[in-house]
Amino acid sequence: MQGLTFLPVHHALCPTLAQIMDEEQLAWMADLAWDFTPIRQILASHLAQKLLPGYAAIIAGQAVGYTYFLVHQRKGIIGTVYVSPGRDNQTIADELLSLAINALKGSEGMRRIEAQIIPFHNLNMTAGFTRNGFQCHARYYLEIDLSTYSWSGQSSAQERIVAWDSAYLPYLAELTIASYRNQIDAVICEDYSSQGGCESYLRSLVENPGCGVFEPEASFVAVDSRGLPCGFVISSCISASAGMIPQIAISPSHQSRGLGKALMGRALSHLKSRGFRAVSLTVTKKNRRAFEWYQRVGFKMRKEFGAFVWNR
Repeated sequence: MQGLTFLPVHHALCPTLAQIMDEEQLAWMADLAWDFTPIRQILASHLAQKLLPGYAAIIAGQAVGYTYFLVHQRKGIIGTVYVSPGRDNQTIADELLSLAINALKGSEGMRRIEAQIIPFHNLNMTAGFTRNGFQCHARYYLEIDLSTYSWSGQSSAQERIVAWDSAYLPYLAELTIASYRNQIDAVICEDYSSQGGCESYLRSLVENPGCGVFEPEASFVAVDSRGLPCGFVISSCISASAGMIPQIAISPSHQSRGLGKALMGRALSHLKSRGFRAVSLTVTKKNRRAFEWYQRVGFKMRKEFGAFVWNR
């Protein structure tokens, strides 16, 4: 494409890069009712300090797309590939993706790359990742309309449900590992495979806005007769009208007893009482049991996206 150049984001013109990030923020709200402002502010801060690695696509002095990525020890994570709608936006997206992947693969000691990218403007991300040797897994973004949701508050679960307390996090990490053992999500997200990784992931849901701003009053822990955690649900706020369930997990020994329904009911009912009109969550297509259970609760498909994994 005539006049098209690609630059590291810290070399791109800051005003035009800010404009493309603002455009992406509008796409999140339009497609998913997700206010991207908290994440946008973190990215802008890192960009201003030249701490955000990535690339921008520039035409006639204007940014028309960008990608960024993160490196944690020997693992890379591609955060986004966003391109303005247009005739050649797929070509630009493919080149941005290749630049990010090549930079990460060329990093010393890099052994794994993960990405979960919500595509906008009809971009196809799967082909680009496949060409670069990634495993591709379909995921669904589901949403429930709270105006039609009701919960009786009655449950067959024998476990006691208590208010959220972050002191439970080490126990919840161990519980989560057990519930995801031999599941497809542990293949997609390496954090589900170790105590440290899982605890770090759960702590990020509570302390960082990557999956929405944590809602402690709508998050709950289930404990057994000994007072030990056997299930939990984490809720967050993604906009003034929408909430999210970024994590729910039940210990294998307590599954199929109504505990998941009880925890989900508590969370959704509280979010509804707070004035939220909808709540979303994500699920992997191959996790049929979870996907079908969410459908029975009342969640419906809103968008499909991909999870991508490369191992050296």
